[in-house]
Amino acid sequence: MSIKGQVNLINNPQLFFGELLLGNGATPTGGFVAAKVSGLAAELIGLLPGSVPAGALPLPPIPIPVTANVSAADGTFTLPDFPPEFSKIQTVTLRLLLNGRPFYRTEWFPRAHINKTLSAFVYQPSLPKTDGIKAGDVSKGLADAGLPAGTALVANPSGIFVGASQSGVDAGFGVALIPDNSSNLSLFFDLALNGYNIHVGLPAACGTNADAILAGIKSQLQTSGSAVNGVVSDALSTACESPPLGLSPDATKKLLGLVSIQFISVTYPVPMPGHLWSLSDKSDQTIVAAPQLTLGFPRAF
Repeated sequence: MSIKGQVNLINNPQLFFGELLLGNGATPTGGFVAAKVSGLAAELIGLLPGSVPAGALPLPPIPIPVTANVSAADGTFTLPDFPPEFSKIQTVTLRLLLNGRPFYRTEWFPRAHINKTLSAFVYQPSLPKTDGIKAGDVSKGLADAGLPAGTALVANPSGIFVGASQSGVDAGFGVALIPDNSSNLSLFFDLALNGYNIHVGLPAACGTNADAILAGIKSQLQTSGSAVNGVVSDALSTACESPPLGLSPDATKKLLGLVSIQFISVTYPVPMPGHLWSLSDKSDQTIVAAPQLTLGFPRAF
């Protein structure tokens, strides 16, 4: 049995989200058109339960994807069903990709719900240039990475870079802000290393090495639970409370509980030679990263 779906673009956000709020989550009837966009693809991921082989450690659940292109003529797509050998799959999640980049995502939902047309609605708000991720937010995100207090950070159009030197350790690396595309909709970004150069001399070499320092930094940065996720809510609220939506704080809170949020890309709007600040400065209000996002409905089918 094939799985039918359609992607719609919200072209009248006041009407669509107004109906959504008044209907307490019921699917709106207006404010959208079928997506006529090339490069869209749909991906349905099923979670195959893990197993416990005799005398071995339990095996974790395995994600099993099925994919299909979205028609640029009317936004429809037809996904193949999972092969019979995956009949134990009971939980699924839907993702949309635009030219390979995450565009929309849902929470996990029951496989039984795919017996109807999966209609997704997507809106791309424009965040003002005065809003985004601040230098102080990056400092907060790196606070537990085990870096010296005097660590210097630099943001320029190419990204964010970190330089630290203490007790014989010289460390330099880039920090990438990667949109989270998991089905945990409370996570928005992952902090990850983007190249590194670590040198260890005396006296640090007596008790550590470059690999150990790198492992420590990675353990703090490369996790979707990074502190940066805690500062994204301000940017989301600003997008909803600014034109064209112009929602009240209470309506914004309600709306964000009804929609899915997916960050698509991140740019760095800092002119050369860049912006320099200290890791210890968590109050620096300079905008160093500007994310592009989509609001999607529903959060789950």
